[in-house]
Amino acid sequence: MSLEELREELEYRRAENAYLKKLDALLQEKGRQTKKKQGS
Repeated sequence: MSLEELREELEYRRAENAYLKKLDALLQEKGRQTKKKQGS
């Protein structure tokens, strides 16, 4: 792989990682909300 290809790959992976972190945070928040509803 060339240096340019590696940079593009890194940029893609960072975007993917940021997306997955946001998705995980949203799912955890949704889980907390569901538990609150069940408890009340």
